[in-house]
Amino acid sequence: MSPAAEWPSELRIEPPAEPLDPEVQRSVQRRLEACPDVAFAHLPQVLVPGRQERPELVLFVWLTAGAMRSLRHSLNLVSDEVARALPSGKYLDVVILNSAPELLADVERAGCLLVERDPGERERALDAMRRGEAPV
Repeated sequence: MSPAAEWPSELRIEPPAEPLDPEVQRSVQRRLEACPDVAFAHLPQVLVPGRQERPELVLFVWLTAGAMRSLRHSLNLVSDEVARALPSGKYLDVVILNSAPELLADVERAGCLLVERDPGERERALDAMRRGEAPV
């Protein structure tokens, strides 16, 4: 679900009731901090009423401007790093937040910042959002 038009209006983004194991979360965090394409990332839970019975953890990643030129490569890189950090049988959906900037306010409000490699890029995105502009 990546095109913005596909996001249901009743989507609930909240702090996780069941976060990752702290050691696993640190591993995901370290791998994302080492990933040059990631500006910042959040790890809240998401519930899509009518489509899910329980909320699930979702990794929202904001990519650097340079990474947006090769979105598929960047998504693959982030997904590979996350998969290496997770135990066998565990997975996380990864959403490129640049492609769904209308979710930025809800993601930020959940207060689940996991990685902030580029504070300036995050502030730029937040400023654009506050001004009502698309922060892409």
